[in-house]
Amino acid sequence: AVMDSPGWWAAIGCAVLLLIVEAAIWGIVSIAAEGLGRNRAAGIRLPSLMRSDAAWHAGHRAARRVMRPLLIAAAVVAIVSVPAQLILVLYVVLLGLSLATTLAALVVGAVSASRAANSVPRDD
Repeated sequence: AVMDSPGWWAAIGCAVLLLIVEAAIWGIVSIAAEGLGRNRAAGIRLPSLMRSDAAWHAGHRAARRVMRPLLIAAAVVAIVSVPAQLILVLYVVLLGLSLATTLAALVVGAVSASRAANSVPRDD
């Protein structure tokens, strides 16, 4: 059986959800890089970043640098997926690529953040 495309509204809805997730990740990392202090609710909460405010901010600034191109790529792929919904296989591949790129941004960001935080001299 041949499957039909999900339709324009479903494709637009999926793209919007992906864009919201990517914007939320970017927003949280950016706010943590510039002002939001250490906390248990938002940001990259690895032990290396929780060690001090300086480590927290250094880590989030480093994460923001490496995450930016990946989150932009994920957003572009999410947008391109909307017209691609006419070709179901391509649509599914693009949605998967957008999600994988978002996850890659989180992993690369966390690794970069931890390395930057560990390079900050300890207060103790």
